Amino acid sequence: MSRALLLALIVALPASADSTRVSGYVKSYAVTTRDISQLQSSLRIMADYRGASTALQLHGELTPVLSSRPLPFANPTVATGRAWRLTDPPPTLHSDGKQDVFQNIDRLNVQFSFDAGDLTIGRQPITFGMARIINPTDVFLPFDVRTFNTEYRIGIDAVRFQRPFGQLGELDFGLIVGDDAKAETSAAYFQMRTNVSGQDLQFTAMRFAEQNLAGAGIQTALGDFGFWFEAAGVSGSEDYVRASTGLDYAFGDDTYGLIEYHFNGAGSDNEADYPSLVASTPYQTAGVFLLGRHYLIPAVNVQLTPLWSLGTQAIINLSDTSAFGSVTASWNATQNIYVDVGLYGFTGDDGTEYGDNPQTLFASIRYYF
Repeated sequence: MSRALLLALIVALPASADSTRVSGYVKSYAVTTRDISQLQSSLRIMADYRGASTALQLHGELTPVLSSRPLPFANPTVATGRAWRLTDPPPTLHSDGKQDVFQNIDRLNVQFSFDAGDLTIGRQPITFGMARIINPTDVFLPFDVRTFNTEYRIGIDAVRFQRPFGQLGELDFGLIVGDDAKAETSAAYFQMRTNVSGQDLQFTAMRFAEQNLAGAGIQTALGDFGFWFEAAGVSGSEDYVRASTGLDYAFGDDTYGLIEYHFNGAGSDNEADYPSLVASTPYQTAGVFLLGRHYLIPAVNVQLTPLWSLGTQAIINLSDTSAFGSVTASWNATQNIYVDVGLYGFTGDDGTEYGDNPQTLFASIRYYF
């Protein structure tokens, strides 16, 4: 977004306390592995205004990262991707290997409400899909599963119109404008969400970075289980299919579990192909980050007490038998303060997707205002 538009939106925010809300958070993650220790922090300031037919959003985030030594590779636990934006200040404000400071003007939009629907212009989050963990139709900056701070999806520059129909349906049209508004960095999409006989359905058609995507998804109940299926086919410089399906179940009031299978047609059954995959079109422009073909993803969350919760999740690469697992305990210390401790564990042979990752311990404190 241009500096002129940023200043215009700041000036446009009304001063009325009844219609303007300023909020945010401060988060700090202390992270240690066998090779490196880090302190990752985030300060997010959010200004939101809502009037009778107009809304404005301005959110910004500052993320300093202190490391005991330089990392030889990109850090998957910190989200620094800034694609699908017309223009942007440099995401890195400072970097000397051991001290990095990242900035993100993450929301910068105005929304107009009409009888026919809502028109949103500017930087905003746009999500796709019905799967719980990996969404095949989601190509716009999905988070890596190892990223710590995933509370707010990264904003992209778009013009979007959402029109409701029926009781639960919505038509969603969007134009995403990337770097210099070039065809290879921009996209257009159409989504339809509806409900038929208690089943949630979604259909997606998209043209992005000179690729074509067609996708569909369903979410429904199978007895006491929740069920979902989502698939997308992509054609262009490379043709592939991705799909996710799974079940979830509530074991009483305090325990929730799910299991999801993901097929990644953009990946490979041979780990020797992994280095070349990273530079290919699906990984550069389509939001694909898993390297194998077949994955099994179980997860369980337990509310131990009103103030304590425990969450576990694993991502098992069935192609190379490597796996990533996480265990996180969270404590709601006060109304606005949360404390987390957790472990990221990795197994697998050298050269597999997760085999070369170090075991990671972390603790965090989050304050909301």
